[in-house]
Amino acid sequence: MTEPLNLIVTLQPLPGRLPDVVSTLTTLAQASRQEAGCLRYDLAVGKELVYLFEVWTDRQALAAHEKEPHFVTGVAALNRLCASQKVEFVEWQAQG
Repeated sequence: MTEPLNLIVTLQPLPGRLPDVVSTLTTLAQASRQEAGCLRYDLAVGKELVYLFEVWTDRQALAAHEKEPHFVTGVAALNRLCASQKVEFVEWQAQG
């Protein structure tokens, strides 16, 4: 069985654009959660940074997600609204 694919995305909105970034990501999250390969798509908002935590069934599911119209539109908007974006693939380690 293939292990799920975990991503943490860190976004730094341009000054004054945090509400727009949150709105864009909320719309993107709602649509993404409906995709067959999406196991989790959560948003966390800090004072200056926004984080996405995504879990996909596998790389094929993520690749399909990246072709969805809501993803393409959302990323284009985020590119205009953010000073920086960082995507990290992570592997959770069991504790205790």
